[in-house]
Amino acid sequence: MSLAKIQFQPGIVKETTSYTQAGGWYDCDKVRFRAGMPEKIGGWTPIVSTPFIGTCRYIHQWSNQEGNQQYLGLGTSDKLYILWSNSYYDLTPVRLTQTLGTNPLTALGATSPYMYVHAPSNGAAIGDYFTLSGATGFDVFTPAMLNGQQFQVTGYYGDNPDYLLFLAPAQTASATPVSGGGTPTATFYISSGLQDAVVGQGWGVPPWGGWYVTMGPRPAPSPPATGWGVAFNPKTLNPVDPTINQIRLWSLDNFGEDLVANVRGGPIYYWHASMGLLWTALPLTQEVNIDGVDYVPSDVPATAMQILTSPNDRHLIAYGCPDFGETKADPLLVRWSSQENAYDWTPLRTNDAGSQPLSAGSYIICALRTAGGQILIWTDLGLWLQQYIGMPYVFGFQPVAQNLSIIGPNAMINAASVVMWMDRGLFYSYTGTVQELPCSVKDFVFSNLNYTQAYKVYAGHNHAMSEVWWFYPSANSQENDSYVIYNYGEQLWSVGTIDRTAWLDMGRANHPVATDRTNSLIYYHEYGDDANGQPLVSWIDSADIDADGGDHYLYLQRFIPDVVFRGDGSQQALGVTIFGRSEPLKPKATLAVLTVTTMTGQQYLRLRERQISFRFQSDALGVGWRLGTIRADWQQDGRR
Repeated sequence: MSLAKIQFQPGIVKETTSYTQAGGWYDCDKVRFRAGMPEKIGGWTPIVSTPFIGTCRYIHQWSNQEGNQQYLGLGTSDKLYILWSNSYYDLTPVRLTQTLGTNPLTALGATSPYMYVHAPSNGAAIGDYFTLSGATGFDVFTPAMLNGQQFQVTGYYGDNPDYLLFLAPAQTASATPVSGGGTPTATFYISSGLQDAVVGQGWGVPPWGGWYVTMGPRPAPSPPATGWGVAFNPKTLNPVDPTINQIRLWSLDNFGEDLVANVRGGPIYYWHASMGLLWTALPLTQEVNIDGVDYVPSDVPATAMQILTSPNDRHLIAYGCPDFGETKADPLLVRWSSQENAYDWTPLRTNDAGSQPLSAGSYIICALRTAGGQILIWTDLGLWLQQYIGMPYVFGFQPVAQNLSIIGPNAMINAASVVMWMDRGLFYSYTGTVQELPCSVKDFVFSNLNYTQAYKVYAGHNHAMSEVWWFYPSANSQENDSYVIYNYGEQLWSVGTIDRTAWLDMGRANHPVATDRTNSLIYYHEYGDDANGQPLVSWIDSADIDADGGDHYLYLQRFIPDVVFRGDGSQQALGVTIFGRSEPLKPKATLAVLTVTTMTGQQYLRLRERQISFRFQSDALGVGWRLGTIRADWQQDGRR
């Protein structure tokens, strides 16, 4: 018998059955396609080993005016950070600073890991964070244990919100409660947001529900929650759908070297780089004097759904915010500050501040800067183009497409001057006109997606590989645990599983960076071959192959692999499993298991089945691989 090349069609195709897709690839994990061939994706390693607090939902990078300091801003469900020089700096805005009474801290004793602080009228909700300063030590607690530490409110002692329970920094030695702490100052940060969207049904839907903790933490209800007592946070309530408490999302942008941050549906904050990394972000509505310069707010929107800096004309833009002189948000309003002044929002003849409501849709979901200084705006019913046109109108708005939308505020990306995004059931691109992206895994992705958590979908660009990644929560997951890759250079798709909540392309050290929820870490991606020191398991399955429509058996007696190993480990190996089954719906049976190394030549077999498929897999440290064209010595062998 003679050898024959087994040439699989590139890309994963899951719109048909494995049998229909004969001659192609059907499923994979941690595998991409490059030049039409499958290869293992790159690994990742933490940038900082210390976890941040909360779940990160947005990453933004910028530099100071000299360009010698690269800042990385992270917005999490609980905090606002800057990562600089491999250290996190907490920029979370302060809600309240309060000088407490004498000895306000009480440890509950050796039988309880909790203590409480007496802080009258503090307004803190369960899950919020606070810090102490000026506390004196008592019992086993030293000042270092108490001052400057992040404490999270876990409940209310004795059902009284003036007494906040939190986890003690050390187990107390006393068998009975003991009090102390001197006269410290408590700093309360803005309320934490939800990590998961919560759907309420029936009696007890917010705002009627709500729960509290008296003697220790109580887990929040797992969505969907029903009945009396649904966890409620009015600051994160979706103004469009009041039955859903939406997750905490941030939009971050830089105004020059300064950082502008917005809690979705909440206030706008501003961090002045000249203040230094030990200062927190301040409400944009707050007057501040920095280096002798007064920053006086004028009609700053109280809330917004997103903020964005117009790149060429230097306006700060707010989307879905209250109009001038109004307190209630207009979900379709676009409003902008005076040029070069993020604090001045009062429209006057002497400036170019202004606003414009969009004329179609119910609410704005998100906006994105594109090439040429243009901005795309997605509503629930269409796509709009915003462009700077100068005085007197400042910005022009025109509809681009109708009867489409976007699945979440971070589901779009600008890649190689092409904007791509995920909608509910379709993928789109924009290059001046909107086009649907043909997708070979569309049904697989959208039939296995948790739409309640759809606002967690995050799009990322991997410029070096000409890829766009969408991270999304699968149907049985509350968090992003899956991804779909689109190689726009070759128009190929791939799928897999991974825990990623935010992504930034070509970040520090020329590596993409991304965050996860499991460990609350930020990683360099495409870094080595392993997953944070653990084996990065990757595999790809071919579709079934038969002979003469399955009317004959296939007989395989020789197999010649073609693999390029590119890992950094000393032992490079790729497992090959050959499966067989007699009919398309019958379970697969393992016919042979082979190991391919750098020294492997042809391998002799004696296999006979009507349908045959292959799996290529690696699960060891330091292994990297790329498949070529495999060959096999096989032929038809007997009829049914």
